[in-house]
Amino acid sequence: MTIKTLKPLDFGNRRVLTTEEALAQLEGYVPEKTPQNPPTDPDPEPNGNLEGSVEISGDYILMPKANTKALGIHALRESCEKESSSAHPQFVRTDGSKIYRPLTFKEDIEARVNDYESNKDTDTRDNAKNRLRLFNRWIDSCTGVAYKAGTTKFKLIPQCEPLIEIAKDFNSAFMVIDYDSIAGVELNSSSGKYNERLTKAEVIEHPAWRAAVEDDKKLLETYAEIVFTEYAQQYPDRDASKLMRFWVTSNTAQDQLRALFVNILNNISDANGGNDLDINGSFLQVAPPKTP
Repeated sequence: MTIKTLKPLDFGNRRVLTTEEALAQLEGYVPEKTPQNPPTDPDPEPNGNLEGSVEISGDYILMPKANTKALGIHALRESCEKESSSAHPQFVRTDGSKIYRPLTFKEDIEARVNDYESNKDTDTRDNAKNRLRLFNRWIDSCTGVAYKAGTTKFKLIPQCEPLIEIAKDFNSAFMVIDYDSIAGVELNSSSGKYNERLTKAEVIEHPAWRAAVEDDKKLLETYAEIVFTEYAQQYPDRDASKLMRFWVTSNTAQDQLRALFVNILNNISDANGGNDLDINGSFLQVAPPKTP
């Protein structure tokens, strides 16, 4: 939908840097887009200093789904603030103050890998369900996707401040922004395979997938191996040769900001940067340290 009342976010001189534990329904959502299939993929180049992911140690809690991304972000923050010794990562503002933030897209992928590998050695039915528990719910992130109006250009921002600081009552499809004021890894969806299924080899070398995991190729290789293997096992009647699309939008009417999320296994574990912010939020919380 078109938002006419929003004003562009004012970033001033500041660069934008880069408890329910249950299996969720096998559901997901992706916007319908026209695939673009150009011949080559360029290497992504950052155009500013970006604050990336942090090393996380601990278990993960699937937060209850919220009606909007904003409500989910605030519920996550409030849950972390209630803990006396929260292990959840924080965002550092310019003034040095800190605020609990959603995990980045890379941290979401790491969470799935870590959780899967900690449950993969026991071949029981319950364990088979446990190892895929984070794959059966889509996971939102604080990684932003900024789109330049009227073009196929977009930027990925690992820790996106406007998303982290989003107002609790925000209920629009996207944030209106000044694209050129945002630091991020800039890519062009007309220069690669977007909005279409990819082979495992294509995923590992895909510029947007690589940028989304902050060029951690080993992590991406491990994750892709899990996805392709488990998809073939869980859905033997489906084609498992191509999965893991990277969804983006293009030629928007105005500069806009959306959030990147990773889809469920049943929906081929897409990376989706075209979804609306006013649609359900689903976030992970890092569990508090276990007491002896």
